[in-house]
Amino acid sequence: MSDLAPGIVVAVIAAAPVALLILLLADGLGLEGEGRVRRRARVALAVLSVPALVWFGIAAWGWSGAAHLQPLCHAYATPEFRAVRPVPPGDILLDAAPGAAPAGPQPWARAFGTQLVTDPASPAAATAPLALEVRRATPRRGRWFTIEMERFRLLQRSSGSVLAEGDELWITAGRARYHCGIVSGPDPVHADRTPWPGGDGVAKFVARGLQPSPLKP
Repeated sequence: MSDLAPGIVVAVIAAAPVALLILLLADGLGLEGEGRVRRRARVALAVLSVPALVWFGIAAWGWSGAAHLQPLCHAYATPEFRAVRPVPPGDILLDAAPGAAPAGPQPWARAFGTQLVTDPASPAAATAPLALEVRRATPRRGRWFTIEMERFRLLQRSSGSVLAEGDELWITAGRARYHCGIVSGPDPVHADRTPWPGGDGVAKFVARGLQPSPLKP
């Protein structure tokens, strides 16, 4: 039922404007009433509306995906900062599990300059006081929506304590893809306009994680 309900919503949203368009055309062309010619014209209009119904259906699928992601954005995409005192900056070892990020240098790593150590075999990796852990999870995969999560955790390597934790959430609805989180903000944005990963959102998240939370003593 969890997959059926969104499908019904998409179908209703897509069918409503097409039905209204057919009624307007039929009324404007004087196709109301009986008669073979009028019946054929109405059938022709109904057939011609199928491509419009497909387009509206695909678009409504994407719109419903963004609406479905909205409450998750505000529930999970707000970073949590846990430092109780300022943390001295230093090198950060990138700890990315296979599949959690694209192979090779991360596009968002440029915002860190040389502070982020991406090679665990380098001498700097052994002495880096901080670690940036990146993991990917798929909380839900269904017929209509696939929700993915990129979780970032800033750790002190000496104690293993978590200084900050934040997420970037993704939803795929048909051909549409939206995301929100520590890079893109608390509201869903279309991935075609703001592809992930990009910008300095991760670097800002890390910099804020080195500062004590105002809620902490």
